[in-house]
Amino acid sequence: MNIYLDSIGVIAPGMANWSEAIKTLTGVQAFAIHAPLPDFNVADLPATERRRAGKSVKLAVDLAAQAMASAFIDPTLPAAVFASTSGDTEVLTDICAALATDDRLISPMRFHNSVHNAASGYWTIAQQNRQPATAVALHNLTASAGLLEAAAQVVAENVPVLLVIYDMPFPPPLDAAEPIAAVFGMSFLLQPARTPHSMAQLSISLSMAESQTVNVMDNPELEALRIGVAAARGLPLLAALASVFSSGLVSGNVQTVVLEYVSPQVLIIAVQPIISGEPNT
Repeated sequence: MNIYLDSIGVIAPGMANWSEAIKTLTGVQAFAIHAPLPDFNVADLPATERRRAGKSVKLAVDLAAQAMASAFIDPTLPAAVFASTSGDTEVLTDICAALATDDRLISPMRFHNSVHNAASGYWTIAQQNRQPATAVALHNLTASAGLLEAAAQVVAENVPVLLVIYDMPFPPPLDAAEPIAAVFGMSFLLQPARTPHSMAQLSISLSMAESQTVNVMDNPELEALRIGVAAARGLPLLAALASVFSSGLVSGNVQTVVLEYVSPQVLIIAVQPIISGEPNT
């Protein structure tokens, strides 16, 4: 499948956006998995919804806003894929704690936020977006599953697709049962054809795992993030993109990234940067 990447959003420890992520992924800026998190930008949510939304929703909405702003596209146009292993981890922990008490009462608002498509619901309602929205989860393979689902929709439906991949740690005691090392999220605006804002062409395919080696991060701290957060399994793709854009775009300079997928297959992404003004191929 061949699709076009128009924008990128990133939130991680010490990284508030794609520009900061480029510095970190290329070694210009040091990374520490316990670095402070940026404040989430939830300006796209009405005031009432800001009060109701949990931290996971706010993380996802910030990522969506970054991708939409950089792509210069009407937010009512793209379909959406939101991919997360566990959704709103704080709300799920609170519900489990309530169920362990004698009265077992659960706030309707807490239940409202516990469903896996809560983030996509908040975003689509706030943007008055009536396009299809999909929520995806595949444990440690969630990043690959989200990318594959979004790419398939771009190609099959010939529409732009917003992809948001995000995870947030569980509070105690559930963090012991399902450890998530840090907050991490990335977002893409994907297009079926090249636009004036296209950054790269992505060619996505599946291959047998025994013939391919999954990409890892050279930096030990970033590799710990990749291993420790399911959403961060897509870091090698971000690193490849950061590399080509920091070193200068060269037409035909294709980088290949291999991500984990359902055994015995892996997901292969060929990244070809696009130079502004070059012919549309």
